[in-house]
Amino acid sequence: MPVKQRKFTHAPARARARPTLALSLAAALALSAAGAAHARPTKRACAAAYERAQGLRRDGRLLEAREALIACSQPACPPAAVADCGPWLAEVEQSLPSVVVAAKDADGRERLDVRVLVDGRLLTATLDGKALPVDPGLRTFRFEPATGQAVEERVLIREGEKNRAITATLGAPAAGAPAARRPLASPPLAAPAAAPLAAPAAAPLATPAEPSIPPLAWVAGGVGVAGLAVFAVAGALSLDAEADLRATCAPRCAAGDVRAIRIQHAVADIGLGVGVVALGTAAWLYLTRPPAARSPQAVAARPPHPPAPRPPRAGAGALWPALRPFIAGAAAGVEGAF
Repeated sequence: MPVKQRKFTHAPARARARPTLALSLAAALALSAAGAAHARPTKRACAAAYERAQGLRRDGRLLEAREALIACSQPACPPAAVADCGPWLAEVEQSLPSVVVAAKDADGRERLDVRVLVDGRLLTATLDGKALPVDPGLRTFRFEPATGQAVEERVLIREGEKNRAITATLGAPAAGAPAARRPLASPPLAAPAAAPLAAPAAAPLATPAEPSIPPLAWVAGGVGVAGLAVFAVAGALSLDAEADLRATCAPRCAAGDVRAIRIQHAVADIGLGVGVVALGTAAWLYLTRPPAARSPQAVAARPPHPPAPRPPRAGAGALWPALRPFIAGAAAGVEGAF
């Protein structure tokens, strides 16, 4: 019985690789879509960066504010946020100060193996001469060389200041460096011989100071002069008006004109009274003013042992002028004790 032989045919390699290639392409597309979705900021992240950037700018933390503004100015964020974050980012970039840090040893040689920290945060691991952004304010720069002692410097960084050079000096002078010469100490000078004490010269006797005029006396005098001026002006006007009325309408003048002349007469009388009383008060204040206090020069000029005053003679007394105002006038005289 004849046996039928089954013939197996192998599929081409390209046909077998199609399912595998399709699976690989699908996985790659899924991964790329997931990565794009992860990289694209969400509306919530944009809003959070928008709010955080404003607070950071108010606090002067411009470095962190710049990062937040970059996040909220992405095209995937809402247009309103992008419209604000874009200009804010330009303003922060303009206000953000930058420094160029450098370090030298005691001999003036440049050091590059130095790490720099600002307020405890790493600014740069090595010195390369490039400008580095920092936040404005009073900052502490710490220079840590690979060998040697670290150095700290407090620097006030101003907003908008660009490429400010900050150089630190590291280490002590080299051991072989010549020491600075010190000037030779000069021998002490001999103390001059003490001069014999001269007899103190007799101080001239100070003349008694003139008593000062009280300020109230000046005020009263000014009021008195003003009162007399009012008397003179009002009296002249009233007399002129009275003569005019006598020449034109007397004895049948208008009551209003007569009343006006009487008022002028009264004003003149009041001015005269005020002037006389004020001038009398000024004179009384001037005559009874207290003696002026002696100046320190006059006190120093007095002899150390003034002569004893002579006893007053019998019958002698002190006299002083006196002015006593009354309601109807004033009286001047001399008072004293006998």
